[in-house]
Amino acid sequence: QSVITPAAEQGMDEIELQQEGIGPLEITPDSSSANLPIEPAAGQDGGNISSSGKRSASESINGEPGQIDSVAPGGLTLEQEANQPVSWLTYRDQAYSFSIDYPDTYTILPETEPINNADPELIHRIRFLDAQLAAGDTAEYEPPNFTIEIYALGNQSLEEFINNNVSRGEREVYTLGDLTGFRVYFKQLIAPNEFYYFSEHGYVYKLTPLGLYGEEMLLSFEIE
Repeated sequence: QSVITPAAEQGMDEIELQQEGIGPLEITPDSSSANLPIEPAAGQDGGNISSSGKRSASESINGEPGQIDSVAPGGLTLEQEANQPVSWLTYRDQAYSFSIDYPDTYTILPETEPINNADPELIHRIRFLDAQLAAGDTAEYEPPNFTIEIYALGNQSLEEFINNNVSRGEREVYTLGDLTGFRVYFKQLIAPNEFYYFSEHGYVYKLTPLGLYGEEMLLSFEIE
């Protein structure tokens, strides 16, 4: 049985609970508090979202975060972002034949204005942002955590496209699974300062990772 010794007899400010004849107490989590499956939201512009079945903490596949700065977008520190529990969803864009995994703490930003207002050559764009930031009034001013931009390749090669549209920066050939493209980076610019270009199906796919999960998202990108 449990014996409660009054604090007054011990000269203490608290009550000590002494266990007699029983082992240590064991606390079993309430099964009702288990995580419930999240129903994926609908995609946009021909895209759809499903669970990827992947779970992750803050580590990337290589054990290091991708392209990051000391502060994540929206003023969150990387430590704060890392403390968010993460499951992964898969976004599939049927119109432009690509897919990418992203953490369920992110959401896809709606396009409130024609995308070619920002870039006349841009024909499609998907932007991922932390869901809490996306719900705020300043969501449109927050740098996305990951951006996919699509351009028409035309009759030029991918390298010619980069030559004609990127005036500065250093580049290197970059292989991602079955894809071969280019990584363009700027040593003197603050993040985002790395951009990845691939071409397929007559399109240029420009990927801009930023934040804690940038590398994981990049490595999950596929063109079907």
